[in-house]
This record gives sequence, structure tokens and C-alpha cells, in this order.
Amino acid sequence: MGKYTKVRGMHDILPEEISKWQFIEKILTEIACLYGYKEIRPPLVESRTLFERSIGSESDIVSKEIYAFKDRKGRDIALRPEGTASVVRAFIESNMGTEKRIFRLYYYGPMFRYDRPQKDRYRQFYQFGVELLGGKHPFFDGEVVVMLHTIAKKLKIENYYFLVNTLGCLQCKTKFSNIIKSYFSEKLTHLCNDCQQRIISSPLRILDCKNPQCKQYVSDAPVIVDLLCYDCQNHFKRFEEYINAHSVPYKVDSHLVRGLDYYTKTVFELYVDQDENAIAAGGRYDTLVKQLGGHDIPAVGFAIGMERLIPLVKYEGPEKNFFYLACIGEEVKLKGAMIINEMRSKGLAVETDYEQTSLRSHLKTANKTGARWCIIIGEEEIKKKEFIVRDMISGEQITIPLDNHINKIQELLQ
Repeated sequence: MGKYTKVRGMHDILPEEISKWQFIEKILTEIACLYGYKEIRPPLVESRTLFERSIGSESDIVSKEIYAFKDRKGRDIALRPEGTASVVRAFIESNMGTEKRIFRLYYYGPMFRYDRPQKDRYRQFYQFGVELLGGKHPFFDGEVVVMLHTIAKKLKIENYYFLVNTLGCLQCKTKFSNIIKSYFSEKLTHLCNDCQQRIISSPLRILDCKNPQCKQYVSDAPVIVDLLCYDCQNHFKRFEEYINAHSVPYKVDSHLVRGLDYYTKTVFELYVDQDENAIAAGGRYDTLVKQLGGHDIPAVGFAIGMERLIPLVKYEGPEKNFFYLACIGEEVKLKGAMIINEMRSKGLAVETDYEQTSLRSHLKTANKTGARWCIIIGEEEIKKKEFIVRDMISGEQITIPLDNHINKIQELLQ
């Protein structure tokens, strides 16, 4: 049988990496709970039309990158390429929207896009996201940005900043889209093939194009600020007041639009210096809930790309505070197993290797597993009703009586 390898664009998260992921996941969850968010877990598989309707059927995500297929009943389904549409679908289907209050929901898990694999960019990737449903005040926009700012500070990310902009309400956005379409129509032959299609279906996406030949025309493109109605101007002004009051580092990017159709008003992205890829991004989507069949409910949220976040976080690894038990001699192993299970029942992490026979091989294994202490017990220790605890860093050893070993070990941890 041939050697199996992972599918192109997928990646394994190995045991030596997982502790860093868990460390970051714990901080993300703790901060989300501090802000009043409750976890929601939508399925990985949804109807394809959900994403066509929300993200846009002509978007790159749906037209080029979505993992879509027919099930055995011939239904068009897809692996979720992002989390917002699934959360909104669950919000509507569970009738949460019938309650007149603010809902704060967070999700975490894998997403799938048939994208070109590159550094920290995979076809299966993980996102942590939050969705605030029911609030239209600009301070809600500010709150989710400040939450992301808090996460960046807690994780000690260096040299980060936000790009922010507004797309205006649906009317302002439509007006701006027509102006952008007119502007780029005069430059149609200079645009990439994708943008020549976008000018028909979604002109604003041209502003998000990464192709160098399009980007040179984007810098001179019209901006929306002069077109905004009074309410949209005031919304963005109050949003800026909020993030300024919380010392959020940001710049206004008048051409920031994001690549998804459902955004209205505030949009934002989180970057670090010298990196052209956003770590996290989000914005307001006031029309999406109604568009997907729910009530007319405003909403705002963001998503963090975990694979982009992970390399930016400094992490020294978990504290080596667990035990390894070395049983010397076959007759001792049963007693050792009883000690192990008693320790585990008291919340003490311990492992062993029943195949090893010599003390030397046990100590080597204890080192490889990263144990902080090695408990050594042999026939002589059984007779004396005691065992030896060896500090794997200093090499020092102490003797502990068997009849009080749990208390003594807990003292050792303290």
C-alpha cells in the first residue's frame, strides 16, 4: 500500500502545537464571556444557497472557492466557507429573533475554501467569530472593535492596528456602487479578468482586488465619505468617538470594503505592521437577517483567522507540572497502577510506561514526555511503604510515605 499524505491545502495540528492553540482558545473564550457572549455551534454542512444568498453568488468565495456537492438525495450542500451566514440561519430557525433584545453569540471551528494554499492560508482553516444581533447603535460597532483590541492586547500582539471605513446604509452603498462602476468602466481594459466581471455583478469588490494592475487604479477611485447621508455620517462619527475613547490604534481607509456582499455601514480589519494579510475582520450587516428570511434585525460581528493569529503570539509552552511513575519490577506494576489512578482521581496528571523495566529507561521516558517529577517505586519501596519523587530539573530526590502520599504530592506542587 502506498504512503498516504494529507490532502493539498489541509494541515495537521500536531501535539507539540496544540497547547499553544488551546492557550489562545482559552483567552478568546474568556474574553468573549466577559463581554456577555454565549457559544453557538452550527453544523459544518449547510445548504449551498445559504451562502449564495448571503455572501453573493458572484463572490470569489461562492463562485471559485466553495466546497459544494450533491448529497444522495440530490440536494445542493456545501461545507461552510465562513461562520456568519450559519449563525444567522440558526438565529432565525431557532426563533431567537422574536425576542426584542440583544443577542451576543460566538462560534469557533473549521471553515473550508478551495483557495490557493500559501503561508498560514489553508483550505481547511479555523475561525473564532462573534456576532452581535439586535443592536443598531454605533457603540455596538465600537464594542466589537474594542473586544478585538482587548484580545490583541491580552495576547501581547505587537504593532497591530485597525483599518476602518463605512460603506453607508443600503441606499448610500448602492449610490456609491454606481459611481465606482462608472469610474472603472472607463478603465475596463486595464482591469484583471475577475474585475471585468465584478464591474457587472459587484463593482465595490474591485476595491478589494489584490491584483497589482487593479490596485494602481483603486488608489485614485472615488470615496464614499462625500456621498453619505446624515445618519450614516453620524453613525461613523459616533463609532470613531467610541474607539478613540478606548485608545484603539486605527486608520481610516476610504477604500476598505471587505469581500462579502452583506456588509453595510462600518467595516474594519486588524493588521500588524509589515503584513499585508488581515488577522481578523468584520463589520455591520444590517440587512442580512431579513434577507435570509428573518425579522428586520441589525447586526455586527467579526472573525479571527486562527492560522494567521497563532504565529503572532509568543508562547513558552505549558508548565511541566505533571508526574511520571516509574515502576521497577513486574510485581510492583499493579500497586503503581493503583497509585496512578488515585492521583488522577485527585486531579493530578500522571502517566507511565508499563513496558519499561529499568530505572534508566524510565527516566529517559520521563524526560521525553516532559514530566516535571518522576515517582520511583520498586520492591524495596513497597516494603518500606514509601516511594521516591525525583525533580527532573534539579535531579534532587525526596522520600514520601505511601499512607499520606497525596497530601505530600499536593504540597510539592504548591
